Amino acid sequence: MRKVTINEALENTAPQPVALICSLRPDGSTNLAPVAWWTFLESEPPMIGFSMAKESYTCEILTASDSGKVALCLPCEAIADEVLKCGSVSGRATDKAKDYGIELTGDELKYPIHSKLALLCTISQKIIVGGCVFFVCNIDEILLDENQKHIYTLKKSEKLGVL
Repeated sequence: MRKVTINEALENTAPQPVALICSLRPDGSTNLAPVAWWTFLESEPPMIGFSMAKESYTCEILTASDSGKVALCLPCEAIADEVLKCGSVSGRATDKAKDYGIELTGDELKYPIHSKLALLCTISQKIIVGGCVFFVCNIDEILLDENQKHIYTLKKSEKLGVL
């Protein structure tokens, strides 16, 4: 074994499932932010956690949210190109779902219809970790579509695809 940088370590843990954090923008539309750093934390009660950069629009929305509602979904290959685009622009001035043609479903909090799994959650804790905020969430509802194939990071996160 040899010593490596954190970037090399991250490259060598791929592929990782890509998730989209879905949150409510102030105008009521849905903000979509790709995230690879998320995990299940507990099964009873069911909980997840994910990390967002402090300066990101998504972090701003979630920190200011009164409801604490957020969805984490595993998008499918049908929208892989669109999800990659979502990671290249801020939702601050862009309605990513509308601009990239990502069809949404759900009641108040919406998520992409082309998702294998959707975890509808409520934020319970926000923990500062360096330049990020780690959000701890209680899972309120779990939705699954077995017919969909979720996407993974491939080729140093420059490409998304299925395994």
